[in-house]
Amino acid sequence: MPRRKAKLFGDWREFTREFVIIVLGVLTALLAQSAVEAMSWREKVRAAMQDMDQELSTGNGPQAYVRLSIHQCLADRLRKLRLFIESGDRGAVITAIDGVQLPVRNYNDAAREAANSADITAHMPSDRKYGYRIVYALTPEMNSLHQKELEDLAALRSLPESGGPMDAQEKRAILAAVENLRLDNDRMKRAAIFTLRRMRDIGIGLDRPQATRNFADLTAYRNCLTTDMKPMLKFTPLAGGGPQT
Repeated sequence: MPRRKAKLFGDWREFTREFVIIVLGVLTALLAQSAVEAMSWREKVRAAMQDMDQELSTGNGPQAYVRLSIHQCLADRLRKLRLFIESGDRGAVITAIDGVQLPVRNYNDAAREAANSADITAHMPSDRKYGYRIVYALTPEMNSLHQKELEDLAALRSLPESGGPMDAQEKRAILAAVENLRLDNDRMKRAAIFTLRRMRDIGIGLDRPQATRNFADLTAYRNCLTTDMKPMLKFTPLAGGGPQT
């Protein structure tokens, strides 16, 4: 009897069934992998947003709030200090310099940089990603400006305590430090207002205990702090659970 040729598949129905099973298996595996990746990215995004919220609410935000609170005190003392310098009274100048304090802080964007480097921000909702980008916009500038402030303050405090009336060279050097501090103080005020308003826009409030701790080393301004921020900020920044408009 003639031998029948072997068929790779019994018939087209069997081939179609096998093909569908294979395709469905591949699609199921791909969908499962996609779902796992999506869940993983959602968790990464959630953690990154929490890190940025904490960095702003416990770090940059309270520090900006403190800078606004002491801005007018510092401006008034620097103005009076300039008058003492022009008079040449060394003792009065030294006393006035002692009344000029600056907080020693760092304005950080480490949480946002970590999210950017890990490509996590690319998976955030576009409005939230944009909000973070704006609120952190002036952070590097604030940090570098603050370091400059501390250098200017060091130059101010370099005036020798001993000696008679200040000479012309000493006056010029100290006046330069005073004017630099006045400019720095105004720039920090604008940057602090910008930061706090942008935090308000994305619903991040300030950690009240942390803000209180930021005043601890500024005892020189205890009796002249600006406590009403509404004219500058247009909202109450120390609201539990987020800012209130």
